[in-house]
Amino acid sequence: MHEIRMLLGSIFLQFQQIGPYWVFGLIAGSLVSVFLSERIAQKMITLASGTFWLIPLFIAAFLGIISPLCMYGTIPIIAALGKKGVPQHLLASFMISSILLNPNVFIFTFVLGVDIALKRLVLSFFSGVLAGSFVFLLFRGKNLFALERFAPTEGKQKKAFLLDLFKAFRVTAPFLLFGITLAALFERYVPPELIAGMFGARRGLGVLFATTVSIPLYICGGGTIPLIRAWMHSGMGTGDAMAFMLAGPTVKINNLSAVTMIFGVRHFALYIVYNLTFAILAGWVIEIILAYI
Repeated sequence: MHEIRMLLGSIFLQFQQIGPYWVFGLIAGSLVSVFLSERIAQKMITLASGTFWLIPLFIAAFLGIISPLCMYGTIPIIAALGKKGVPQHLLASFMISSILLNPNVFIFTFVLGVDIALKRLVLSFFSGVLAGSFVFLLFRGKNLFALERFAPTEGKQKKAFLLDLFKAFRVTAPFLLFGITLAALFERYVPPELIAGMFGARRGLGVLFATTVSIPLYICGGGTIPLIRAWMHSGMGTGDAMAFMLAGPTVKINNLSAVTMIFGVRHFALYIVYNLTFAILAGWVIEIILAYI
């Protein structure tokens, strides 16, 4: 019974950390879907068709960086804009940057040093732009996102808003519960101190290891900063830390359950491969640069 109580406590703590962002995202997504999506979508479509294609990607990645929403809050926004015809490459750019960083996590990252915080900012932005570029080049005329379950809600605006909000809650709640339960299990039964001594084999292997362990151990952006700080004091390299911070938000357990809502199996695999590859390459490049400075 004690273990069950402790596990339920961990699940409740996970929900406390994620729940407010999820609820805010649901409300914001429904507001956008019912009241603002047509106007925003038209402006983004006009921007995408009237300027060089990289410029809208920069804007979408920037908006993702400054968005305070978690993955579960971002999905309703993506669904609302996607249903109105916003190009997929802009949605991808916004989604990746939004998942990787938000203003709160960026400010908290300064605990690790100004240089690490700025590296995280630049790489999160660049990852969003690069993801959107790949989608623009490889998925023109193809569907990347599966937004069918977020079918538009018709009717008077107030009623449509409530129906849209309930539909978004019904779709996302089971995935959220599943994700935070898995995250609580890993947090409860995988002691972080067992990991701290395993970053000694840097120069490549440390980056690979950091990327791998980010999947079960990255719980939330702010919550992992003290953990990374302790690991860096125990020998974790800057490239290892950056790989952990770039892979973790995109492939952490509770976010993976959310990603399955908007991607099919094949595109879900592409999402995983892209984010892990980017994190590993970024970590290696940082280690190489630091070795010659």
